[in-house]
Amino acid sequence: MIPAERQQRIREALDARGMVSIAEMAENLGVSQMTLRRDMQALERQGYAVLVSGGAQKTGRIAFELPQVEKRRLQYAEKTAIARKAVSLIRPGAAVYFDAGTTCLAIAEALTQQSELGDTILAISNDFTVVTHLMLHSDCRLYHTGGEVLRDNKSCVGETTANVISRLNLDLAFLSTSSWNSEWVSTPSESKIAVKIAAVRASQRSILVSDSTKYGKVGFFNIIKLQELDGIITDTGLPLAVQEQMVRSGINLMLVEPSAAAGPGEVQEQA
Repeated sequence: MIPAERQQRIREALDARGMVSIAEMAENLGVSQMTLRRDMQALERQGYAVLVSGGAQKTGRIAFELPQVEKRRLQYAEKTAIARKAVSLIRPGAAVYFDAGTTCLAIAEALTQQSELGDTILAISNDFTVVTHLMLHSDCRLYHTGGEVLRDNKSCVGETTANVISRLNLDLAFLSTSSWNSEWVSTPSESKIAVKIAAVRASQRSILVSDSTKYGKVGFFNIIKLQELDGIITDTGLPLAVQEQMVRSGINLMLVEPSAAAGPGEVQEQA
């Protein structure tokens, strides 16, 4: 049986069950587990599957992103832990880009809890919520990119936004995403591609900040390969097999342990 036939059989099993075992599929197809793993890796590169410990699961293709107000309450503990680690990478006086999204908002919130550090940086963002928080809670030098406004996302996108970012010299860029796998950061929105690529090219260091629930999801448009980034901050919910694979491939993977934390609504009530 040639690889294309084996991979078709694996796709059929994934469609039927959502997840398959390497050992079981290797036995069913009469090949070694090493051969079967290579087939699964090929399907992962195609965006059809994601490797997990002992097997693979079908990826979840996303057609759109949730509005910010809904995303704000999801994986709050994970985002808080990611934000603490991200802030530890910021140096006094640095020029820092905050991508649109609730994870980058969490980084801005964690940064302003360290007022001396937060007040020294030069911050730029395409996210109105991030800029508003920094405007109200810090004395940092602050820029908004401008551009086409996405109301639900409370941010700007498109070529105008990308052109502004491309003229900057950034020390550090934090990138958010709704979907990523072992090779690519992706998005369902074409208008976000140029913005994120511009941020990577304008910065000395670019860091993906994304909780593990977004791993294995695929957007229609690939943005940038993980190997082109300077690091990834995610939580320990990332499958162990994926962690090991990324470390072997030389990716700077920074894992954080989520702790019990109040949600954003609870924090606001206590303030």
